[in-house]
Amino acid sequence: MSKPPELKYRPLADGRYEVWLHAVVPQDALLGLHGVLAQYDAEGPPEPEPEDGAGEPGPESGSGGLAH
Repeated sequence: MSKPPELKYRPLADGRYEVWLHAVVPQDALLGLHGVLAQYDAEGPPEPEPEDGAGEPGPESGSGGLAH
């Protein structure tokens, strides 16, 4: 890699940091990264709530969701 990845992060109240990283990697690198994060008990993104038609906007509504 010629350039370090751009990191976006914010501190959490308990002293940890929440980090967003956008990177294009091969599958074996992704699996390795997953293993390292699991050793540190890293948390994944929140699970989407089931759509029950309650009228709440979803992440695709453009209300601050991340673009993929």
